Amino acid sequence: MFSTKGQSHTTWCGFIARGRSRRGTKGAGDGMLCEGGDSGPAMKILCISDQVEQVLHGPSLNSYARGVEAVISCGDLPFDYLEYIITFLGAPVYYVLGNHDPAPDGPEYPGGCVPLDGRVVEVGRGEEKVTFAGLSGSPLYSGGPNQYTEGQMGRRAWGLSARIRCRQLLGRPAPTVFVTHSPPLGLGDREDPAHVGFEPFLGLIDRHKPPLWLHGHVHLYGPDQQRVTSRGETKVLNVFGHRILEV
Repeated sequence: MFSTKGQSHTTWCGFIARGRSRRGTKGAGDGMLCEGGDSGPAMKILCISDQVEQVLHGPSLNSYARGVEAVISCGDLPFDYLEYIITFLGAPVYYVLGNHDPAPDGPEYPGGCVPLDGRVVEVGRGEEKVTFAGLSGSPLYSGGPNQYTEGQMGRRAWGLSARIRCRQLLGRPAPTVFVTHSPPLGLGDREDPAHVGFEPFLGLIDRHKPPLWLHGHVHLYGPDQQRVTSRGETKVLNVFGHRILEV
């Protein structure tokens, strides 16, 4: 573990996570911590979800998030918050929608930000790019916007998977990072109908084996709340509030 400017960093499984991290074991705290880090060039990304953070919504934004090259929103955030970050930080913002966000076909959208829902996007310059794939939404529990049944999300996941396969046939890279609002089933989810994970996401993990999966939706309060889980070689990270990572 090392620190700069008073912020704790932890290198874990090739990713450097900034925040209130501590050593732990799989299924507790911040998850399985691996020795060593990524020796190659890394992209610093700011991941946000579900809760407006004062440190990101005020004059300290630029100093706190210095060096961030992209912002990833996992949903359920005010659009003016995303617009504030893109305006004053200057890094591109990519987002999926949560169950408390407006419907994607409505008149409201975060100006200047790039939707990830159902898309595969390469972020970065030259050869140092990270490929993201995203899916919006939560389980259907109240009939609101951006809520899906298992069958509906299964079809959406299949469509995204087909898009990834087509890109690979054209020589494009597979996604390094998947971005969703809800977690995969059994990986950082809850048992209540609103916060249970999606089973089709497990199929995406098994087929495409991304190193990292980012989600929000499940609110975390207290240092002992589980933030990191895993399936195979894929680390699943709940970015509730915010995290700064190097990928």
